Amino acid sequence: MIRFLRRRVRNLSQEALARMCGVAQSTITRAEAGRGLSDRRKIHEALRGLGALDQHPHDRAPRVPTEREPEKLASAGWSDDVDWDRGIVLLESLVNRYDLPDDGRVRTLGQLQREVSGIIRCRLNSHYSCLMRRLPDLLPELSRALLSHQGQERAHTARLLVQAYRAADAIADKFGLHHLSARTIQVLLWAADQTGDEVTRAAATYVRGETFFCSGEHEAGRRLLERAAENLTPSDARSWAAYGSLHMRAAVFAARNRHPRQAAPHLEQARLAAEHTREAVYTGTAFGSASVRVHQVTLALECEDPDQALEVAAGWTPPQGLPAERASHYFIDVARAHHLLGRQEVALANLRAAWQRAPEHTRLNPHVRALSGLLLSSGRIQVQTRDFVAEAGVSPWR
Repeated sequence: MIRFLRRRVRNLSQEALARMCGVAQSTITRAEAGRGLSDRRKIHEALRGLGALDQHPHDRAPRVPTEREPEKLASAGWSDDVDWDRGIVLLESLVNRYDLPDDGRVRTLGQLQREVSGIIRCRLNSHYSCLMRRLPDLLPELSRALLSHQGQERAHTARLLVQAYRAADAIADKFGLHHLSARTIQVLLWAADQTGDEVTRAAATYVRGETFFCSGEHEAGRRLLERAAENLTPSDARSWAAYGSLHMRAAVFAARNRHPRQAAPHLEQARLAAEHTREAVYTGTAFGSASVRVHQVTLALECEDPDQALEVAAGWTPPQGLPAERASHYFIDVARAHHLLGRQEVALANLRAAWQRAPEHTRLNPHVRALSGLLLSSGRIQVQTRDFVAEAGVSPWR
């Protein structure tokens, strides 16, 4: 990887590359000379610093957070030590001042890369408490880093900033703060333009699609994503994943617009892209055959065909390595399908499965709140639903 970068990226010195990786320059010199690295930890740190270590979920055992790590606090529900009202106000202020950061520290690019990798994990696993604690310091620090770097280092910092603003958008979106979400996405698009990387720009367009879901402009959103996909020339797993993700979301837009025939070719392109990748996280988005299958269930429901949704889901469970939010989406959609077919007990069991995978996402999800309200009105499982609502902290819609 180091040899490839030094050959292909103009004026990329060993010193600059070492700063990006968060390792000593001597480590880069040794690796490029072919003398090898015996310390596997340094190899992984260097790759993570470059954003190149998109691990397959089965490559290692799931990481278990320790008592001191903030990710753990969200696993049991909302954290008591997060002032959400104050946090949202602060987040809005930081988005408005995206290019006017206050003075402060700027860590090495390697350290910032590792911090952003943690932020991506929090977002993909719906740990919003974790994001709210870490983003207020990280966003201005990344802005300071962007202003202080040039060339490839600046482009690398911009890629990190895209992921940080995407995490901020996740908070705004889940809380239904659509104005803040739209503003955050505009800043995210600005940061993506600083990277000079077509795949990062495609990922930013994928996020921009959210604004069209909120406004109900489904055809406009579909065209936006289709155009972005057409502008990509997939050549490696990362670009194939971006291409497939755009088509995957475009298919949902078409289905929501009541055009299942229009959705089919988008889904086919997503399947094709999945053949060129393995299930992993690429440029901040989970993609692969499992993600495509989750979206197939969603598409069937959008087309008001619960039987088809359950046929796609039959005999399959999301792998443990799939990010928690995406897995919980799957269980929520399966719950909705069973409810439409009159199977309330099975629907409730799937809501519990969603909550076990991603508590904060399930608690805020509008489908969960609506379905909980419907199940509470069912005399058959009213008591069990009341227990679930109390345990999960869901506010049902009546």
